Amino acid sequence: MLLTGNDLVDRALESGDPALAEEAIREVDLQLTSVSETKDMASLLLAKALLNGFLHRYSDARRQLAQALEQAPTDPDVRFSHDVIDASLYDQEGKPEQAYIRLTAVLSRYSERLSRSDARSIYEDIQQRRAFDLFWLKRFEDAVPLLKECLSFDLKAIERSCALANLGICYVKLKQYEEAKDWLLKAREMGVTKEWEGHVHFYLAFTYAQLHLLRESKREFQVCEERAVQYQLPLEQLYKWLSRICGLLGEKVEAERYARLARPC
Repeated sequence: MLLTGNDLVDRALESGDPALAEEAIREVDLQLTSVSETKDMASLLLAKALLNGFLHRYSDARRQLAQALEQAPTDPDVRFSHDVIDASLYDQEGKPEQAYIRLTAVLSRYSERLSRSDARSIYEDIQQRRAFDLFWLKRFEDAVPLLKECLSFDLKAIERSCALANLGICYVKLKQYEEAKDWLLKAREMGVTKEWEGHVHFYLAFTYAQLHLLRESKREFQVCEERAVQYQLPLEQLYKWLSRICGLLGEKVEAERYARLARPC
C-alpha cells in the first residue's frame, strides 16, 4: 500500500473504515485550499484518489489521478505513485487482466526503485495483486510461484489464508493432488475467510477423492452438504459426489439415498 504521509489518510486506508475515509477526504479538501506548491497539491490529489478508489468511486479517483499528474508531470515520485495507483484501481474495479498487465509494466518500469527497502511494501502489494490476478485469470501454473513468494512476506492473517487457499486450488487445477492437499490443509488449519471457506472444503473433498482417501473425502463433502446454502454450493453436484464416494466405500444404502437426492425433482 502507498503511504501518503498524511496520518488520517493512512489510518483510513489501513482500517478499512468508510466513515474514516470520508473524514480523510474532507481533510484533504481543506488542505488543498491552502497549498501552493505543485508537488504538495499533486500529493494531496493522489491521496484523494486512493481514498475514492477505496470507496469504489472509480471515476472520481481517475480524475484526481489525472489532475495530480497535471500538477507535476515531470516529478518522478508523482509519476511513480500515479502509475501504481492507476494499475491497482483495475483490481478494485474487478478487471484482473488489465490490472495484471499494468502492474507488470510498473514492476518492469520501476524495477530499480522497487528494489529499495523504502519501497518494499509497495513491491509486496504489487506481487500479491499479480498473484491473485493470475489466479482469477485461471493462469494457475503462472500463479503458483508468485503465491509462494507472497507467503514469504509478513502478511496479515487474512492475506496469508487467502494465498494458502488460492495455492491449494491452483494445484488442484494442475492435478497435483498431493501438493493441493498439503496447501488446502494449511489453509483450513489457519482458518479462511467466509469467501473461501466453502471452496477449501469442496476442493479438499475433491482432492481426497482423487487420492483415494475416501473416508476423508466423504467427511469434507458432508461438511459442504451441511453448509451448502452458506457456501453457495450446488446440492445436486454434492449429492452426486457423495453417492459416488459412498458407493466406493461399499455403503450401498447411503449411495442410493444420495443418488435419489441428486435426481432433479
